[in-house]
Amino acid sequence: MRGILILNTGSPKTKNREDVKFFIGAMLSDPLVLSTVPNWFRDTLAKRIIAPLRASNSASHYELIWDNEHNESPLIYNSLQLAKKIESSTGLPTEVAMRYGSPSILDAFTRLKQKCATLHEVIVVPMFPQYAQSSYQTAVDEVGRCFMSKPQSFRIKFIEPYFNKPEYISALADSIRPFTEKGYDKLVFSFHSLPIAHVEIGWKKGKDFDYVFQVKETVRLVTKELGIDPKKNRIVYSSAIGRKWLKPDLEETMKQLAESGTKKVIALTAGFPADNLESLYDIDIVAREAFESNGGKEFYFVPGLNAEDFWVEGLVKIISSKI
Repeated sequence: MRGILILNTGSPKTKNREDVKFFIGAMLSDPLVLSTVPNWFRDTLAKRIIAPLRASNSASHYELIWDNEHNESPLIYNSLQLAKKIESSTGLPTEVAMRYGSPSILDAFTRLKQKCATLHEVIVVPMFPQYAQSSYQTAVDEVGRCFMSKPQSFRIKFIEPYFNKPEYISALADSIRPFTEKGYDKLVFSFHSLPIAHVEIGWKKGKDFDYVFQVKETVRLVTKELGIDPKKNRIVYSSAIGRKWLKPDLEETMKQLAESGTKKVIALTAGFPADNLESLYDIDIVAREAFESNGGKEFYFVPGLNAEDFWVEGLVKIISSKI
């Protein structure tokens, strides 16, 4: 029997400073994330310098977006809900794992085997529509490392980045359509920024690894699906931590749009199907404030696909293509 593993980046265990510091340190010590730092210095820089400096500020951001009702981060909660619906829809055991923190990949493998003694194959679904070495590649590599760390009774298959898959495009369009139908001035697609060095490495490998190409293709296809004016679109990037990162910047763009007379904006993150800090904080709080405090009148945030039924249906079709 087959099983399904929903794979994402991860989240702090709690919104407390120490858990946030641990998560930041774990993520930034990854050589595929902080790739320009020498190996001998990366752990020290990530865990003893950057993480302690950023922990309090980041914890305050998590405080603002934390799902207190379920005592969980929105990313983890929405991932678990998605897994439940996929399991119900397919009849296949489904678990969630994170690249950093918990639920861990090895624990997810164990739970899948507990659900199914005859498990012979696991379909791994990285929740990254566009390829990037610091998201898709590091998550896939870690699954491979965990898989090879001990003998397993099953094999693994990976879902490739689905930036142009009709099922993903349709689901994204379905999430946006209720907002665009009411009229708007600009539709802002926000994606995670990357170091230019990472972008150039991917570009040289071809379109299967070209982040900027995949970002633009997603926006082009969604625009076509919605039948809207591409001139009203803006592609922006968030979470840059250096000068040589992808731009234009989300917050700065929102400020400029408002100052130039734009009154009604719709914004979403099209690179993360599950809501997280970059959607709930960067867009719905920071970008909203930048727009409204500089003269913008109407700001609409499009929630992530999360565990919406139309996304479950689309993702099941994407998974089925591997079975």
